[in-house]
Amino acid sequence: MAESAERLRARTAELRTDSARRRQARDWAREAVAAVRGTAASQDGGVRATVDHAGMLLRLELAPEMRGSARDDLARAITAVIRNAAADARTQVREVYVSLLNENVIGELPSSLLPPPPIEQVSVRRAPRANATPGPEPEGTATREPGADPEGPPESWLVRNPLRDRRG
Repeated sequence: MAESAERLRARTAELRTDSARRRQARDWAREAVAAVRGTAASQDGGVRATVDHAGMLLRLELAPEMRGSARDDLARAITAVIRNAAADARTQVREVYVSLLNENVIGELPSSLLPPPPIEQVSVRRAPRANATPGPEPEGTATREPGADPEGPPESWLVRNPLRDRRG
C-alpha cells in the first residue's frame, strides 16, 4: 500500500511538472506569435510592407521613385507585397507551433493555422525620368499645362462651367 501511494505521489508530481511545462510553452508561444512581423519588398525595393502575426498591415513604404508609376501596376505591386509579407508572417507563426510539436509539447498543429499564400515576384514599371526626352504624343491624347496636377481634372474643366455657360 505504501508503495502504491508513493507511485501516486510520483505520478502526481510528474503530471504537475508536465502541466507547468505545457503552460510555460503555451505562454511562450503566445508571446512569440504576438511578436511576429512579416516583411516583404518588391524586387526593385520600391514597395515595402510590414504586417503583424495576423497579416494586418502595420507599415507600407513607397520609394520616391514610385511617384508617377502606373496606378494599376503600383496597386498590383502593393497588393502582392502585402500578401508576401502576410506569407512571411504565417510561416513564422507556423514555425513557432512546429517547434512545440517537435518538442512533444503539443500533439498536433492548431487547426486555425493558415497555410502561407504563394509568394509572388513583384516589380513596378516606373515612370520615365524627368530628364528623358518625351516622344510624340499619340493622336487624341489630352495634354496639360506645365505644372498642372497630374491627379486632377484637365484645366478646361475648371475654366468652362457647363452650368454657367448654359445660363448666360
